[in-house]
Amino acid sequence: MHRTFETTTERRQRTLDGMWEFVTDPDDEGREDEYHESFPSERADRISVPSSWNAHAEYADYVGPAWYRRTVDLREPGSLLFTFHGVARETTVWLDGDEVASHEGAYTPFTALGRDLDAGEHELVVRADNTRTGTTLPHEDADWFPHGGIHREVVVETVPGVYLRDLAVEYDLYGDEAAVEAEVTLHNTGARPAEPDLTVSVGDASVTESVEVYGMDARTTTLALDVPEVDRWDPEDPTLYEVEARLSGEQADEREDEVFADDLRDRIGFRTVSTNGREILVNGDPVEIAGVNRHETHPEWGSAQPLRVQERDLEIVQRAGCNAVRCSHYPNHPRFLDLCDEAGVLVIEEVPMWQVDESSVVACQERAQRVLMEMVERDRHHPSIFAWSLSNECANEEPTVADATRQLKWAVDGVDGSRLVTAASNTDWEGETDEVFEVCDFLSVNAYWGWYRDGDWGEFLDGIAEKYGEKPVVVTEFGAGAVPGERTHEGRKWSESYQADLLADCVDLFRERDDVAGFAVWQFCDTLTDPDQAMTRPRTRNNKGVLDEYRRPKEAYRVLRERLADD
Repeated sequence: MHRTFETTTERRQRTLDGMWEFVTDPDDEGREDEYHESFPSERADRISVPSSWNAHAEYADYVGPAWYRRTVDLREPGSLLFTFHGVARETTVWLDGDEVASHEGAYTPFTALGRDLDAGEHELVVRADNTRTGTTLPHEDADWFPHGGIHREVVVETVPGVYLRDLAVEYDLYGDEAAVEAEVTLHNTGARPAEPDLTVSVGDASVTESVEVYGMDARTTTLALDVPEVDRWDPEDPTLYEVEARLSGEQADEREDEVFADDLRDRIGFRTVSTNGREILVNGDPVEIAGVNRHETHPEWGSAQPLRVQERDLEIVQRAGCNAVRCSHYPNHPRFLDLCDEAGVLVIEEVPMWQVDESSVVACQERAQRVLMEMVERDRHHPSIFAWSLSNECANEEPTVADATRQLKWAVDGVDGSRLVTAASNTDWEGETDEVFEVCDFLSVNAYWGWYRDGDWGEFLDGIAEKYGEKPVVVTEFGAGAVPGERTHEGRKWSESYQADLLADCVDLFRERDDVAGFAVWQFCDTLTDPDQAMTRPRTRNNKGVLDEYRRPKEAYRVLRERLADD
């Protein structure tokens, strides 16, 4: 199950979970040897999907190309739509020996259509490569482990000759009424034109129109409807509405007099997000952001995310009294976002443009914009997401980096005006100006006073307020490392007591200041880092979690809960 609800009732849908044939390709010989046509099954291992191959002991440190294979059975002739929800990092897909898709990026989905297939067995081959370079997103120095493989679900669906390819819903709120526009894309895979009926429903409201789409073509149309007496989504009352696009008509291919039906289902929540001075507002009411940064990682599953891990993580976040999660530093699994929608937990979602400078920004910019658009397209209906983050700790004082980030801001403004936009800045340098802050709706500030450098948080925040004007400030990263179980009477660095004391002082200060709209602790749990960082990261982990990697609490979790959960 890739979401917490059914996304279709008409299509035969299944996930390709289970054991796939798997072989590493350290010398990158698979293309030349045509693994997509003659897979080396005689020497292949079997590996579970979805999972990170690095979560398997024999491939724990493997970085490079690897190949997967499995077969798919089709009961009757027809078309199959494959959706890969996350493959790390560079991917090519073949169906019956023919290339049907390629994609770059580990955290956003892509599709492949197998058109007019015969009944019977079909071969699916996937090449994945988790190699990072100086211009990939994330790049080779990113401070989280380069997990590889098919780490999110592969969903296969039977689709009719004319099927629904996309559904995008926007709305304006006028008091208790929502004026909704639904942009729907239809794809006709047959040679003949078709004119099916298209119905869009939001809750109990619906509208139907006939839509003509030519053979071997796609058509995008917009339907409008009003939804009266809406209950708004709010962190205290997270009301969700079902949205459905439904298609019915005659077959568009040579099979005359046959009817077809298709549907896509999603959920939305009606709410507004805005700022006023130094406050962030949801539905016009100020909210105090109290959150954590969360990587998708676990010692047993790597970057894969079983449902129970996601549920448990969110339960722990809420038990601490937190109301927000910053998805660091990439689009998280859509099912985790579903859980946040249901729980009323606010979310900042981010593009993996991490610590990019002028030496690589030109090469990274096109990749960043593509990931940004894919992220928005996938997650535009999640009401829990109140902000898109364009980057993390990039060299925003450099003109080329600032210009590239401004272009990302303009791009996202062109497709989604319902959320705030920010960029996380490593602002604890001296004598430099963050040129990106001018286009941000609120300022995301990362700093580690008391850990990497000595300094005074109060003076630092005074300087931010004076330099960058009347905008909300969210401290999106702060904290200290703590090796689990390390305790000292003196409260030395790397001890749980030092981490707990630092977090307590910071949280108390942030909550006292009117110019701070919120914070997100770095980080939720200890995470595996790049093996090359082992000599500067005890246990080869970023140990700043308030929990260890198995979600066992440190002292810092207790002090966080004492300050937030009892309010």
